[in-house]
Amino acid sequence: MNISIFASIWCQNLWDELILKNEIKILEQMYWEKSWVNFRVFSYDYKNPFFKQDNIKYIEYFPFWIRDKRNFFRNICNFLSFIKTVVWSDLIIVWWGWIIFDNEVQSNKNPLDQFKFRNNVFRFFWKKVIFYAVGINITYTENLPKLKKIFKWVKDVFVRDSYSFDLLKKQWILSEIIDDPVFYDNISKLEIVNWKAYQKQELKNLLLKKIDSSNFNIKDLESVNFHNKKVGITFRAGYIWKSHNEKIEILIIREIINFLLIRNAKIYFLPHSIHTTDIKSNDLEFYKKIVLWTPLEEKVNIVETIEEVYDIYKQKKIDLCLSMRLHSMILSQVYDIPFIAFSYSKKTDEVLKKIK
Repeated sequence: MNISIFASIWCQNLWDELILKNEIKILEQMYWEKSWVNFRVFSYDYKNPFFKQDNIKYIEYFPFWIRDKRNFFRNICNFLSFIKTVVWSDLIIVWWGWIIFDNEVQSNKNPLDQFKFRNNVFRFFWKKVIFYAVGINITYTENLPKLKKIFKWVKDVFVRDSYSFDLLKKQWILSEIIDDPVFYDNISKLEIVNWKAYQKQELKNLLLKKIDSSNFNIKDLESVNFHNKKVGITFRAGYIWKSHNEKIEILIIREIINFLLIRNAKIYFLPHSIHTTDIKSNDLEFYKKIVLWTPLEEKVNIVETIEEVYDIYKQKKIDLCLSMRLHSMILSQVYDIPFIAFSYSKKTDEVLKKIK
């Protein structure tokens, strides 16, 4: 069984990498009894994958910065590789939300046109395509026709939340809501039924408190016991308080740090995204702005790699987490770490409903 996956893994994003890891685990359990399963995964970061197995080959996307003339021959090679892989594939998986966003605070790209092109290629070669656990957030109504064309010839569409389901339904596109694959990160054996994976044990609710990040007040934290606790923090730039002003965000986070230090808490900043080209998406650089060259520098720990961040969750090296990143909420829940959710969007609200 040959499966190609169009993934958003690149530039060290723990969210994307763990979705891929768990999606491959689900696909292997679905098809392993029939034959050996081989994967080809399209990525912009094909040389430095987070998740490695002998049956996975990583391939660079076409197009790759196509407006840069220096990439002309590189894109020709990538296009030929793209066609060759489509022909090779028995099944094509298009997954998760980034491909169906037309606007986001931390991105200036609109991928809808690219996937219209890709879908035309899939149709030309009569390939089975499945949209798996995708999320949709169309900001501009003029993009809805493009959205409809992407899904027009696809029969199997699975979405990650009710908002995506309702949006597609309004465009007369049938879909089904499915769990985020990272909910299965701590489970070795899954029961697979019709593309749905069921975990064998029930997770207890570890959500201590939900806070609206756009209206945060330090008093929101006073009811939680932080004394002598190891506290992880996963804030992302652009979503603290309602001004979306970085200087104000930094002041608010410094206030939170001082609040925790007074209670003798040990603080760990946990970057979930270390984006090498889009600084807005680089948690590590954002955290450095908060503490470097300030009296807080020696009092706060900044984890440097997503591998270390993942290990902190898996080995439960923190007592609780201030979670803004969606997969910080999920990993805290999966690895039995109490957490406070700083919700900033529909997607975080939806996953909190799932946890409750």
